[in-house]
Amino acid sequence: MNVLILGIVVFFGVHLVPISPLKKIIINRFDENKYRGLFSLIAIAGLLIIIYGFSRADFYSVWNPLPYSRQIALMLMPISIILLVAANVQTNIKRFIKHPMLVGITIWSLVHLLANGDLRSILLFASFGAYALVDIIFSKKNLATNNSTNYTLTKDIAVVIIGLIVFAIIVYFHKYIAGVAIIL
Repeated sequence: MNVLILGIVVFFGVHLVPISPLKKIIINRFDENKYRGLFSLIAIAGLLIIIYGFSRADFYSVWNPLPYSRQIALMLMPISIILLVAANVQTNIKRFIKHPMLVGITIWSLVHLLANGDLRSILLFASFGAYALVDIIFSKKNLATNNSTNYTLTKDIAVVIIGLIVFAIIVYFHKYIAGVAIIL
């Protein structure tokens, strides 16, 4: 469990740097590209530590998931993945949803908390959900309100299709990624 917690601290610790004076200090000392490279390396290292720590953590049941929580997760997860895809493309989805990536991560974390009642899952998904919600609340990026461009529906349809394909891939590989097969 300690390795999982270390990964969470590293991953979210580096994600707090951009809102602190430390970002400016690092950029002044090096440059923007080196800062981004260092940020990315530390974030990836934190994520790998999280994955390793999660896989090695003992299972401690805290609560029993509700009877239909896994079905609810299966219904909401495609929306989460579509929002994650939409965060990287100029679409009407991104125009109307202020922070599609953060909303997608929030949905992802909530449905996984709903479907899993063990301590390691609670630590993992609650930390991602809490971070995403705090970031939404305190974010200065007003992406949706500043963009009045109407995009063609083709981009939105493409994002939905890509999101559904990514979701299908995740469902298939979930047992290898998370150690738990998704039962459809």
